[in-house]
Amino acid sequence: MAGLKVLTIFGLLSAFFGLFVFGPWYGRMELQAALLAVLLAAAAWRGGLRSAWRALLFVLPFVLSLLAFGLVFQWLELMGRTDWLHDSLLKALVFPNSFMIVKLGLEAITFRDIMGLPLRPGARRYAIVLKAVMEKCTPLLHRYRFFMDLTPHFAGRRSGRFLRLCGVIVAAYISIYQQTEKTLELFDHRTRHLRKEP
Repeated sequence: MAGLKVLTIFGLLSAFFGLFVFGPWYGRMELQAALLAVLLAAAAWRGGLRSAWRALLFVLPFVLSLLAFGLVFQWLELMGRTDWLHDSLLKALVFPNSFMIVKLGLEAITFRDIMGLPLRPGARRYAIVLKAVMEKCTPLLHRYRFFMDLTPHFAGRRSGRFLRLCGVIVAAYISIYQQTEKTLELFDHRTRHLRKEP
């Protein structure tokens, strides 16, 4: 049962990327916009309006960057193209869709599902740790962004927003690395302890 659920989730993810990212529906802006609305509604239904809003805030800097580059390239008519803005608007829909559907798909896979999969012990260990680290570190990204916006270190500096984003990425990388080490250690410790019990 767990295997069928996981296969269905990955099948849906594959279908999404095959149709909406690398396939025939990539350029259908109305479909991309409708899908984004559906995914935001699904995120709100699953985790509440606050969860959907946080996910939207997470991708917002990337979306705004895409639109800014599109406006500049359109104004410059870079490489003789006049469709930069349309292309950026399309990517500003595709990127959040990709992020949201992967996030919802992976969140739908529970620890019970992982335990029910026919995996080798080593593979199951890494799958459990990956799931635990994802759940632990996702809220940290929002916290890091909040504190980076508060710090006066980047105020008045050129490319201050870009430097803040780099700071968030570095902090997230360090946290994920540390959290992975701690989770692996905790998992191995508890596994050894359970094996010792009669």
